[in-house]
Amino acid sequence: MNKICLDGKATDRPEGGRYHCGTLVYTKAGLFTLFAWLLWGDFCFTLMEGIWPNILPLVLKSEGAPNTVTALVITTIPNLMNFFLNPIISTISDRHRGRRGRRIPFLLYSAPFISFFLVLMGFSREIGRQLHAWMGDWVPHLTPAMMTVGVICVLIVLFRFFELFVATIFYYLFKDVVPTPFMGRFLGLFRVIGALAGAMFNIFFFKYAESHTAVIFLAAAVLYGTAFLLMGLNVKEGEYPPPDARLTQVRSPLAVIRVFFSECFSHRIFRRLFAYSALAGISGAINVFSIFMAFSIGLTIDEVGKVAGFSAIVGMLLLYPMGALVDRYHPLRVTIIAQIAFCTITIFQWVFLFYDFPRDVAFWIYASLLGVSIPILAANTAASLPLVMRLFPHEQFGQFCSANAMCSALGISLGGVLSGLFLDALKGRYSNQGDFYYRFVPVWNSVFMSLAALMMILVYREWNRLGGDKNYRPPVEDNFLQKSR
Repeated sequence: MNKICLDGKATDRPEGGRYHCGTLVYTKAGLFTLFAWLLWGDFCFTLMEGIWPNILPLVLKSEGAPNTVTALVITTIPNLMNFFLNPIISTISDRHRGRRGRRIPFLLYSAPFISFFLVLMGFSREIGRQLHAWMGDWVPHLTPAMMTVGVICVLIVLFRFFELFVATIFYYLFKDVVPTPFMGRFLGLFRVIGALAGAMFNIFFFKYAESHTAVIFLAAAVLYGTAFLLMGLNVKEGEYPPPDARLTQVRSPLAVIRVFFSECFSHRIFRRLFAYSALAGISGAINVFSIFMAFSIGLTIDEVGKVAGFSAIVGMLLLYPMGALVDRYHPLRVTIIAQIAFCTITIFQWVFLFYDFPRDVAFWIYASLLGVSIPILAANTAASLPLVMRLFPHEQFGQFCSANAMCSALGISLGGVLSGLFLDALKGRYSNQGDFYYRFVPVWNSVFMSLAALMMILVYREWNRLGGDKNYRPPVEDNFLQKSR
């Protein structure tokens, strides 16, 4: 894989067996190598991202943390950080011009810190108990469990700060290094590899989440750190034009913020899409408790992991045909149908969860409902990235993606706190029925997902008004071009 500049001209067309992305030029072997490194990085990143939000709730519950605290630590705090840091990181990366490019430095230099804090999170119980042994005499009412919860809170903040550089920028790298004619195939492989990583974790490792917590985090830290170090050294970025002169001329941070909000929220199609993301975030925030919902009907951690893992494999196989549907019928239409179908599934979950079936029957009903939801989730996943690519302005794609991420993060943050309070209130009401109150998780899902589906229908109506399939153009693109002249 070579990096050369062809007289300053950027082209994506193959010439003489070579493929171009800006000033980057690939042979077929170079293109294969690029895909291999990016997909390997995606596999390790997805594996790592599936560990801490799935295992730490088990640790917090074992330490007696209330549901509100668990939601605050696992969903609200990390997503509030995303809300504030995502646009800053996106803007800094867009304007950065370094020896290794504008994306790779952030992925490369954050890797050691991410691995370090992953290791510490794996040993959070041991760290909490050791700190309690040192400080217990100073604070009489402080227990080892309270200290462990506090350690997890601090470590998640530190970990999330560095992890956000990857979660924000990694996907921007694809647009900078993958030739456009291969983008569809690459994104298809990207989704498949991510699903495979999730399936492997759930099938083979999740059952050890409580018994071998430290080992799992340590292995993830070593794997992730090594993978991103090698990927960062082997994937090359091209040459970029200087940053937008308008941004360098604006000296007031408030002026930059004003331009950001006026451009991103100037038209109702974007406001409605951002509202959809926020509502979907509120709905999904309660999913951190889904494993406890499964436990409440008698499933074991091994059964939950295997059902989730095999479901991910089926979903992986469905991603390509669902991607074909997205290309044929437009991601907006596919998203609307998927949201409505998902709301229907959650209603069936209501009926199922509020009856006490024998354990074996409950397992198969649980697995069947999850199985029915697989093609729905696959369709929604296949449509998510093409949706924003079709609706957002090309010239400001990163900016609009960060605005969308802010709204999603705000929804998840709010949903985390409210869903924790919701479950804790139900816990008091059903205190004589054990963990029965976790069966209200799909009630929360369906209410807010119905609102999200309604908002997406409004997006669809506005998209049709702006030209629909044949004539839609992002309404702020003209404003942007006028400003940049």
